Amino acid sequence: MNQRVRQTHLEYYREHQITPVHYDLNCMQSHLERRQALYQKLGLLPLTFRQSNVLEIAAGTGQNSLYIAQLMPKKFVLLEPNEVAVSHIKNTYEQFTHPHTQPQIVSTTLENYLPEESFDIVLCENWLGTSEHEKALLNKLSTFVAPQGLLVLTTVSPIGFVPNLLRRFLAIYLCGEQEDFLQKTETLSLAFASHLGTLSAMTRNITDWVQDNMLNPAYFGLCLSIPTVVERLKDRFDILGSSPGFITDWRWFKKVYGAERRFNEYFLTEYWQNAHNFLDYREPPKSDGSENNFELESKAFELLHMIAEHEDAHMDRKDLASYAQNVRWALNEFIELIPRSFIAAQSGLKELRHLIHSPETITVQSVQNMIYFQALFGRETAYISLIRG
Repeated sequence: MNQRVRQTHLEYYREHQITPVHYDLNCMQSHLERRQALYQKLGLLPLTFRQSNVLEIAAGTGQNSLYIAQLMPKKFVLLEPNEVAVSHIKNTYEQFTHPHTQPQIVSTTLENYLPEESFDIVLCENWLGTSEHEKALLNKLSTFVAPQGLLVLTTVSPIGFVPNLLRRFLAIYLCGEQEDFLQKTETLSLAFASHLGTLSAMTRNITDWVQDNMLNPAYFGLCLSIPTVVERLKDRFDILGSSPGFITDWRWFKKVYGAERRFNEYFLTEYWQNAHNFLDYREPPKSDGSENNFELESKAFELLHMIAEHEDAHMDRKDLASYAQNVRWALNEFIELIPRSFIAAQSGLKELRHLIHSPETITVQSVQNMIYFQALFGRETAYISLIRG
């Protein structure tokens, strides 16, 4: 079945004049420490940025870039085509009191951007997705990295994506057909506030989360997986690190040269042994249960497509019964593949399955009052760093 053509992130943001990626910066030191922790896990220490030429693509509000700016890179370029976001970036830096390198803001799209020189470090968070056009853009931005330079990207785990995909499934039953954008935002914020309230370390406000996850037409195209990225870039880049970190390489360093380097191969082996651990952020990593991970990830992708088709049918005013049934079937098969030790995730998904069996029971109150599914969130976003050969 052909899915409808959806707006891109940029088209959606521009239509509603939003930049739904604001963070709580009441404690700037905490924000900077979070970013330092991320980059440390990726193998990028403060000295890595100092006096380097750095490019950040899709900088959003510019809040995440503050950490890099205060490390005094030699040159810092922020690429951001959304006019509303550009105004937020300027405001962010006007209020930033730490000594820093003032970034150069380039307000154009990645499609139209052609830098005159390469960069030591290129970063792109939460922007590129799975369409062939976006994969081509991934290839393009990778050419901006200087030899021996670093590329930092975000990926999305299909397995970790499932809990929020199921919330997206609920969303169309919660919003009235006559509700406008702000009314839908309010309705969904009310429904999912209790869910988000279980995330003690969350720094994004509910409004932004709803608008970027539950209402964003480009949402279903976000699932750019780690294997997809590695396969796309493997001939020119080697994996350096990831967050969450899961790679274990016991090889003696003296044997790691020539054809035996194989960093990407070892990384993907570790990925497939750990893919099930992306399902529930509350669970410590478990080594058991990995034998079904290829099938589990494949079923997660299938569930994504079923939920997207269900939403397309809703937008086309079709009868939803058969589409909802397809989602339930895919969910049943997904649940069967989950390792038995993931008891909390099993309970949450079974509670959700019971609720969606009768769509007329999906209300703001019933979603608010979910007991087990309420706190189920995946390790959805994974950062990876790569070195250009």
